[in-house]
Amino acid sequence: MEEEQSEFRHWDELLPDVLGLIFTNLSLQELLTIIPCVCKSWRKTVSDPHCWQDIDLDEWSCRWQPHQLDRMLRMLVTRSSGSLRNLHVSGLKNDSIFSFITENAGFLQVLRLPHGKISDSIVEQTTPRLSTVTFLDLSYCPKIGAQAIEAIGKHCKLLVTLCRNMHSPDSAGKVEPEDEANAIAATMPRLKHLELGFHLISTECVLNILSSCPQLENLVIDGCPQVKLDRKFLKEKYPKLKIVGPHLVKARPDKRFSFAVQRYPVTDFFSGTLWSKLIEL
Repeated sequence: MEEEQSEFRHWDELLPDVLGLIFTNLSLQELLTIIPCVCKSWRKTVSDPHCWQDIDLDEWSCRWQPHQLDRMLRMLVTRSSGSLRNLHVSGLKNDSIFSFITENAGFLQVLRLPHGKISDSIVEQTTPRLSTVTFLDLSYCPKIGAQAIEAIGKHCKLLVTLCRNMHSPDSAGKVEPEDEANAIAATMPRLKHLELGFHLISTECVLNILSSCPQLENLVIDGCPQVKLDRKFLKEKYPKLKIVGPHLVKARPDKRFSFAVQRYPVTDFFSGTLWSKLIEL
């Protein structure tokens, strides 16, 4: 019987690195509210920066008030202690939180920030800190434009994926709608995947991108009605390239945000005692 039992290790005997790897498969709420309460060993392990290399707050972005999201994001980025590699959060409301992220996450590789309210100026100021980023999603961020895109291209030399889809009303408000596309062509030659859905760009802009980004494998230009492409020519000249669009379709609403109230009722995740417990961890 003793020999049988010796084949199995108790949970509290697992190495911290192994525990940390297991914990990365759990949900955010479990990591913050359940694991720390199991035992001192688990509490210590889940507080380790390596457990916070990947932070995905996208599901929670439409559930919390802006100040709650800001508070949680600051806490988790601080907990990562510079080891953060992958961040996904929607709807950043101001420049200060974006600046905070770039100051405290110098080794980011994947950065997804759709629906943010960040500005051209803060992106220009902070992109030198994002030199390790390879995947960037700034879709539906109406306050940034060609200046920010150019700064990203100059400083993010490892960038291979850029998602910059827009809603059609946002594109219509651009003073120079083609400047972003031209900035991409001028500064991002290593791109392999590019999304420019619902930008008011011309055929010439698209051809300029194709000639300037020779490694491009996927191009998404849904909802770009001014683009007229010769498919036969493109197939011959860029045989490895896959293009989605330009289809004349309506911009798809973001259902997560449109129906946030119905899908995600208000929870007590930030209620008094529970939030105090999180701050103590």
